[in-house]
Amino acid sequence: MARRPTSRTPQGIEAWLPPKLQPDPSAPREPDGTVRTRAMGRLGVIAMCLGVGFLSLGWKASTLMLQPDHRLEGKAKLQFEKSVQVEGRRGNILDRNGKILATTVDLVAAHADPKRLEGDPIRINAMVDAVAPILDIDPDRLRARLSNPARRDVLLARGLTPAKAAELRRSFREAAKDLDIERSALWTREEPRRFYPSLSDGAPLLGLVGHSGSGLTGLERRFDRQLRGEMYKYVLLRDRKGRRITPETQQVDAGHTFVLTLDRDIQHVAEQALKRAVEITGAEAAFAVVTDVATGDVLALANHPTQNPNDTSLIDLGKLKNRAAMDAFEPGSVIKPFVAAAALHEELVTPDTVIDCEGGRWAVGRSVIGDDHPMRTATVTEVIQNSSNIGAAKLAFKLGAKRTLTYLTDFGFGRKTGLGLPGETRGQMRKPDTIKDIELATTAYGHGMTTNGLQLASAMATLGNGGVRMQPRLVIEVQNSQGEVVERAMPKVDRRVVSEAAARATIAMMEAVTTEGTGQQAAIDGYHVAGKTGTAWKHVDGAYSKTDRIGSFVGLLPADAPTVAIAVVVDTPTIGRSYGGVVAAPVFAEIGAFILRRDGVPVDPAMLKNPPTDEEPDQEATPSGQNPELRWTAAGKLQLPDLTGQSLRDSLVTLQGAGLSIDLEGSGLVAHQIPKPGATIVPGDTISLVLQ
Repeated sequence: MARRPTSRTPQGIEAWLPPKLQPDPSAPREPDGTVRTRAMGRLGVIAMCLGVGFLSLGWKASTLMLQPDHRLEGKAKLQFEKSVQVEGRRGNILDRNGKILATTVDLVAAHADPKRLEGDPIRINAMVDAVAPILDIDPDRLRARLSNPARRDVLLARGLTPAKAAELRRSFREAAKDLDIERSALWTREEPRRFYPSLSDGAPLLGLVGHSGSGLTGLERRFDRQLRGEMYKYVLLRDRKGRRITPETQQVDAGHTFVLTLDRDIQHVAEQALKRAVEITGAEAAFAVVTDVATGDVLALANHPTQNPNDTSLIDLGKLKNRAAMDAFEPGSVIKPFVAAAALHEELVTPDTVIDCEGGRWAVGRSVIGDDHPMRTATVTEVIQNSSNIGAAKLAFKLGAKRTLTYLTDFGFGRKTGLGLPGETRGQMRKPDTIKDIELATTAYGHGMTTNGLQLASAMATLGNGGVRMQPRLVIEVQNSQGEVVERAMPKVDRRVVSEAAARATIAMMEAVTTEGTGQQAAIDGYHVAGKTGTAWKHVDGAYSKTDRIGSFVGLLPADAPTVAIAVVVDTPTIGRSYGGVVAAPVFAEIGAFILRRDGVPVDPAMLKNPPTDEEPDQEATPSGQNPELRWTAAGKLQLPDLTGQSLRDSLVTLQGAGLSIDLEGSGLVAHQIPKPGATIVPGDTISLVLQ
């Protein structure tokens, strides 16, 4: 049966095609095989393209998964891993009595997250009102910093005490509760901060610690490796939601604790005495060193100017210079006792040997040396007492250059003290084989050589220790975080310099300096004091200044049984006379008086200016008036004055330095005191003052 002809009218999808694309009804129909072949070819091309695409994707995926990529690895670590470094607490620095000189406290830093405020002016203002008054910061400036929602961390304040931080959080919580502010908009974290309880006392010696926790200057730098705590590093792992999955870390050990030879009380008295001296003399600077004669321990090392290192915003490194160790200066006449001690040891002279002092002027080669107190002749004792340059030079000539310089080196001049302080100078000494006669003469009275304050105090302590020089000591022991001693430094003998007889004879000659000679302002009522004044022209721009001087005083007390040596140096005094006996000796007396009275050293009644006639004077005989003062009785006790009507400040000045414990009640003027005026007390007793 014949097949019916099919219609060429467009059907199905062809009906939707534009006229130009519709098949021509009159065109002959292609065979199915041709159409199928062409379709299969097209499918092969598409399949090939898809295959190449999938192959490329597979290759790229394999390289990402199997080959390392540092960029992707870093991004992954930032999301899931964080390297954390934990460092133990920095060790303490203590004085010889266990009082803290430097410690570490945990203070708080406050931060804000502006993104949590969402740029909302109401929320921003609420936060500003909550925190600005507590932190004492400018509200407008804080508002501007919090108005940028792109920022995530704004530092509000550092160094907050825990109490201040708690007040800050409490104020913010109240504001956040009312305005639905996220609590995380303000957060705090603890930051360790180095703290010095003595404030400016000893600051140049103790030094500073930087924000990174490293010691920058002074002992903090010298012992930084041991003071720093144990360091522990670990990787903090977090899940995809940022939750911590790493277990809690172990506690790390704190750094070592250093116990110094310093005495905090003596250090404070020395600092205050230097401060007053600088104010009175208009000096550029001053420093003092107190040394224990028997052990070589440095009991105080004070400098002025100084600064409170707790106030890190105003640090001036120039005020934190440890001048007692770092400044090299010509000592002047304080060198003379050491030259005399060497001559006595060599038995070239005795204290009574007469020396021709040439009437105050003596030609050495083409130069002339002179004396401020001209004498025709003088004994060796008078040479020291009146500070004769000519007499000292002739003693050096008797010794000769080699022996003179050798003895001075043995006393510690021209070599390091062994304390290892940062920037410590060793001083300069001339060579015996090249020194000229005039140079030997000037060296004998402290010119043409340089030293530092530590060397002066150590050399004087050598005389007080019977001619045996002890190695200076600053650290008694080092303790670990459990308080166990891991290192101990025992007193160490350096060498014998002169005989005990020569040392005692030299001390006796120096005692005449404070009773009849140039250092009478160093005398302490009731005690034997030995010392020597020194005044030297200062080097400025490579030449001796015509105006600038350095005044010094070095001595021992009590002279009859020395326990401490004190060296005081006043640099460039500008008010009044600049002699060491005027500018430095009073500082020596103030420090020495405190030490003797605090330690309860009994007075010698023969040395009192106004010796009492009765051990227990009646009340009417008690000194009173506008300027009351403590008096020593013949039995070596203190007689309490009448402090009634005195201000608190005047009363404390009167009692200062006697080693007394003072109880105060009320304010105003002294209305009542216990014990009563005229009572005898000893250092360590308690005085009660009622003020109204």
